[in-house]
Amino acid sequence: MLLGVYPIPAFFRKIKMPSFWMSYIRVADIDQTVERAQALGGKIELQEDNALGRIALIRDPLGSGFTCIQTKTLGPTRGSKHGQCCWNELVISDLAKAQAFYSGLFGWTFEPDSDDRHIIRNAESRAVGSIQVAPNAIKGEKEYWAVSFAVKDLSAAKRAVEQAGGAVVYEYANALGSHLIVHDDQGAAFTLTALTDDTSYYAASHTTTHQHLNNSIKWRAIVGLIGVYLIVLLEQDWAWGLLFLYWVVPDLKTGVTYFIQAVDRRHSPATYWAIVGTWLAMSAYLLIEAIL
Repeated sequence: MLLGVYPIPAFFRKIKMPSFWMSYIRVADIDQTVERAQALGGKIELQEDNALGRIALIRDPLGSGFTCIQTKTLGPTRGSKHGQCCWNELVISDLAKAQAFYSGLFGWTFEPDSDDRHIIRNAESRAVGSIQVAPNAIKGEKEYWAVSFAVKDLSAAKRAVEQAGGAVVYEYANALGSHLIVHDDQGAAFTLTALTDDTSYYAASHTTTHQHLNNSIKWRAIVGLIGVYLIVLLEQDWAWGLLFLYWVVPDLKTGVTYFIQAVDRRHSPATYWAIVGTWLAMSAYLLIEAIL
């Protein structure tokens, strides 16, 4: 994994731009990329050669900044261990404009992951990040690329941020897990993601095609299926109550439930609670019926 600290260029200091984390996108030809970005409505903030290669800081039509780099030495940097960069997400308010720009510039495609989130795939069908549509009340007024770092303990990371002079801006959960949006002591924003089984799915498996998502044996899923067969064969309907309860507890913790599709408590509270309430009611009914 490669991360770096780069002093803010003089022009950005002059206009009093705050510190920021920047996502890098590797390209084959920086000049062609710059020309294409401008044709698609992007703005070139900076273009130079440095020790890493040839770079161009580009701002998309919505204002999100990212850097393209033409280099022979750098490769993928994503990982799922504590402290590693585990994901890159474009946080925006207008999905259509973003899709038009990035598909035209890089040939990316966008695969729905939930009502307001899309996985970004490159021409080889490898996941390179995601797009999250969020209201200004959550993301602020700016559109931006968010860099996520994996942590073992989100509560401990929150304390560490505050002790180091940073600030926690927002806490949320989605299908990937629990997250904190934070600012460091110079105001640079980034995301902390709690390490879970699904974190490695995004960090490692999402860089491959769907056919190779995760080859590890899912013992809990297998045991669950065996349990379902036993419940049906032995006609122990009360056990469905325990199974419904087992399903719903993680949803209450993360704020995301699933019924045909993912439903986020923040954006669709009525639907979320209707689904969760249904599982809880069915669980209570089956367990109480067995007792009586």
